Amino acid sequence: MRPDAFAVTRNKAMSEPVDQNKKITRALCIAMIVATVVCLLAAAVCVYDAREAYSNSGLSAAGPHLLMLLGAVLAILWLWITHSRLWLADQSLAAGQEMEGRLGRLESLLEDMAKSARREADLAALSDQSKALLYRDREIEAFREAIHEDVMRQDYRSAAALIDTIEKRLGYVEEAARLREEVEAGRKATLQERINHAIARIEKHIEAKDWARATRESQRLAHLFPENSKIASLPEHIEGGRIHTKRDLLQAYGEAVRKNDVDRGIELLRELDHYLTPQEAAALEESARGVFRAKLHMLGVQFAIKVTESQWVEAVTVGEEIIREFPNTRMTQEVRQKMDSLKAKAAAATAPSA
Repeated sequence: MRPDAFAVTRNKAMSEPVDQNKKITRALCIAMIVATVVCLLAAAVCVYDAREAYSNSGLSAAGPHLLMLLGAVLAILWLWITHSRLWLADQSLAAGQEMEGRLGRLESLLEDMAKSARREADLAALSDQSKALLYRDREIEAFREAIHEDVMRQDYRSAAALIDTIEKRLGYVEEAARLREEVEAGRKATLQERINHAIARIEKHIEAKDWARATRESQRLAHLFPENSKIASLPEHIEGGRIHTKRDLLQAYGEAVRKNDVDRGIELLRELDHYLTPQEAAALEESARGVFRAKLHMLGVQFAIKVTESQWVEAVTVGEEIIREFPNTRMTQEVRQKMDSLKAKAAAATAPSA
């Protein structure tokens, strides 16, 4: 599964705002560099004046200028010591933020691993029949694509063998009968009719926004009929549909943000996750951060209301959503601390009275 392009943005959006001290530190460092340059110029002037005074009136006349020179040198030393301390503080802050980010990513990774382990455990506990039902659609789809390719190659024996496998080994009798009808229709059709039928199937995949499947089938057709102009134009047609869909999603997202429709905005962000490049996702980062922050605020208000009104079951539901959607936030830490108590109260509230 493709990683969530907005997961990092979601976690950043829910962290504390960027520490203003870091910006102040950098401004002070720049100011100190300017002050150092001024002090160096002053020291140069003091050296020149002391030299002139010594030449004209001796050491006693040069004394005040030498003291001023000493003061300028001490000021320079103080400025650079202070600059070094500020630089070290800035580096320490950056290292702390980087460590916090790494810990957050590690926590997310561990949670994802735990979820994967739970899914694998649940799958292992299923019976063979349940697993077959779970993967039925995916399995049949793979057979369909292989059979359609055999029909295009006029390899009807291979297509018939695959259909027998579907019927006898997998037990999909009705699906096997329907595929036999398709194979027979393909046998009677002309080559151009078979090509048109295959292109029509790809059009259906485009309408369903199943870009991966549409691309796979177009590549198979291109391999079988590299000289066909209609087939050669399919990749551009598929990419055009994909770009058009992305444009529509971006427009809908902009409208959702304008209307402050937080739930719709997050739904569209998740759809856009399948279309945006990393650079495009980065361009939406600031906007997405605001949407996620608004969503967390809404959930936090709902959670507080449910707890205040002693609606324990609903409070647990909202709390679990906060933990699931925003795992690396301070609010989630606070919710986790309350969840055991809330679950106990929810169980007591739903338990049948004696």
